[in-house]
Amino acid sequence: MDFKILFVNPMTVVIYLLMLSTVTDANCILPPELRNMEWIYNYIRPDNNQPVTTTLRFQNTILTSPSSINFNAFGTTIDAWTCISNLTLSNTESVVLFKSDQSYTTGLFSGSRWLYLCMKFTKVTDNLFYFYLLSDVDNTIVPNERVFNPPHNSIPADTEPLCSTFCQYSTEPKIRTLQKTGTTDVVPSDAALCTPCENPCEEQVVACEDLNPVNFATITNQTGTNYQDTITYACITGYKLTSGSLTRQCMANENWSGSLPVCEVVACEELNPVNFATIITQTGTNYQDTITYACITGYKLTSGSLTRQCMANGNWSGNRPVCRHHCHSHRRRRR
Repeated sequence: MDFKILFVNPMTVVIYLLMLSTVTDANCILPPELRNMEWIYNYIRPDNNQPVTTTLRFQNTILTSPSSINFNAFGTTIDAWTCISNLTLSNTESVVLFKSDQSYTTGLFSGSRWLYLCMKFTKVTDNLFYFYLLSDVDNTIVPNERVFNPPHNSIPADTEPLCSTFCQYSTEPKIRTLQKTGTTDVVPSDAALCTPCENPCEEQVVACEDLNPVNFATITNQTGTNYQDTITYACITGYKLTSGSLTRQCMANENWSGSLPVCEVVACEELNPVNFATIITQTGTNYQDTITYACITGYKLTSGSLTRQCMANGNWSGNRPVCRHHCHSHRRRRR
């Protein structure tokens, strides 16, 4: 903030600096279409349910004084407001908090109090907004209106959480509109207050990140990567699931359910030794590995398989080989 040292009495310097601070220190961003514009303001008074049409003008961060939103609070006129906080919910929705520039007291020793306007805006078009005042009706000010009016002994800091501190209410507020002069845009029939305060009305698409490829697996079905979409895997032939999930779903927190599937090669059990046979070759005990036997000298294969292969189901192909002595086989035939 730029300032000059003025050679005047100390009280004047203090007042000058306070005035600068009030105008420049607001930490708030209004919807750009609202700024520096006078709007036709339509609403229903909460104290007598009568319709009101007036005008409301916004500058960059203030409601132009004297504002059409004005009250008498125990003899003090409240008609100037500065935006102190805002919350952008979507491209068309935001919550804006205004604080009264004037403070008031209810008695000699009651301390200073301020009023707050919590406005939840929805942009329909550049020419039309609707909003709600998110407070209960305060019956201590005139006219009675939906403002937040904290007691003098619990005035919140301007930096307190916007919605949970300043924008609480127990009865449903009514819609209010802001329209540019000479325009005819219409509020949609489904316009509504979306709750809680920090929730947008616009449907926000929840999307999960694309998943990395899974080794030794293929995707058999995928409906997308948005909320409730699913992806289903299958381990390739000769591999089986050892951990993780073959079906995963995109959840509301933008994470996929389950965990990454792990497919590992199928392994067959070690085979017991074969009587009267030796192993000539064996490539291993995993899928498609083979083992080859040969009957020892003087013995020949009478049943089973001399070559067996580990299959995708975890079993060995064929049957256990049986080697018998030549003479034993010959004697049995002669008898």
